[in-house]
Amino acid sequence: MAYKIVSKPRAWWPIRFKGVLDDGTVVENEIRGRFIVLDEDEFKKFEDEMRPALLGETDPEKSASAISSPFIMRILEDWEGVLEDDGTEAGRSLPFNQENLERMLRVPNFGAGVAGAFREVRNAEPDRRKGN
Repeated sequence: MAYKIVSKPRAWWPIRFKGVLDDGTVVENEIRGRFIVLDEDEFKKFEDEMRPALLGETDPEKSASAISSPFIMRILEDWEGVLEDDGTEAGRSLPFNQENLERMLRVPNFGAGVAGAFREVRNAEPDRRKGN
């Protein structure tokens, strides 16, 4: 079987993150994200550039969402299933952009969900994708 090298591989992948409803019920939220699958050299550079943020060596005046969003914008290029309460039952779909990403990064557990989904897609873990 042949292997075709793709210059910028991408994949839609579920992003799962836990949340709590008003009554205290714990739920697993899920949206879909279109990830850029970094090659080995890009991934090493990405890790090296992200290390200061992970170690807390950043501007203390910047919010966590403002620190994280530029990194996530390098690995996530779109999403489906992010809605804003606009007074209707269905809600309004929010486009993927840095401002809306920062809004989502303030949602508890969302950042960890993105990191977990990126690990899964990069490591090609289809069993976890299916929820097994």
